[in-house]
Amino acid sequence: MIKIRKFIRILCVIVFLVSAYALIDLLVISPMKTKSDVQGVKDVYYENSGESKENKIENLQKINSEICGWIKIDDTNIDYPVLYRPGDTDFYLSHDYKKESSRYGSITVDARCMEGVSSRNIILHGHHMKDGQMFADLLKFEDIDFCQKHPIIHFDTIDGEGKWKVFAIFKTNTLPEHGEIFDYYITHFSDKSEFNQYVKDVRRRSLVDFPADVKHTDQLLTLSTCSYERKDFRTVVMARKLRRNESEDANADKIKKSEEPLMPDCYYK
Repeated sequence: MIKIRKFIRILCVIVFLVSAYALIDLLVISPMKTKSDVQGVKDVYYENSGESKENKIENLQKINSEICGWIKIDDTNIDYPVLYRPGDTDFYLSHDYKKESSRYGSITVDARCMEGVSSRNIILHGHHMKDGQMFADLLKFEDIDFCQKHPIIHFDTIDGEGKWKVFAIFKTNTLPEHGEIFDYYITHFSDKSEFNQYVKDVRRRSLVDFPADVKHTDQLLTLSTCSYERKDFRTVVMARKLRRNESEDANADKIKKSEEPLMPDCYYK
């Protein structure tokens, strides 16, 4: 009987230690490692400030040939390399830029973007981490003041520098139980009419009314992350590429809260 009690006590201690380590890894070790790893690749990217964006991406591709760009939003934690593995969205959602397993994953291009960063609508995914890393700060675009101060997203690729004007932020469901699912994963448009209808459908869902116009010749950028209003919800921020010789001025003073954005069906029940 004494031996059994001793065994149980030892077993409880082991379970406690394993659980404690798992918790410490979750809350301390893993976040610190991710920040350290990201800082390492930032040092490489920002090392020579005078270099062209193309050369900067080429330097990163010496680390991993699947690095296809860099995304940055001022005054947020979003300042990361972007990975693209043709035909595979999932790999970099569970691996870092060094291809090492990571629950933080990376910012990655959706597999439906058959032309990579040359697609008409480049869709990027990133986790919404509770410590604010990866794409968690996309939710800041729900705040009007933030939108007015940050109407431009920086997304540079091997093709050069890219600045993008934000024109929408919306919530959407991914489960039928929450209503009809809005398909925003469209990366190719057959004609002008289809493109314009897509943009119209996006804008009527936007929580914020952005004055940035969108033409059928524009390239789009879609940033998607998990959202916790309902199970498997998404928060999506959309922008279009700044046109040649176009000013960065986004008429920030005209950015305002949308009066009646179209929400997922479950909001009306």
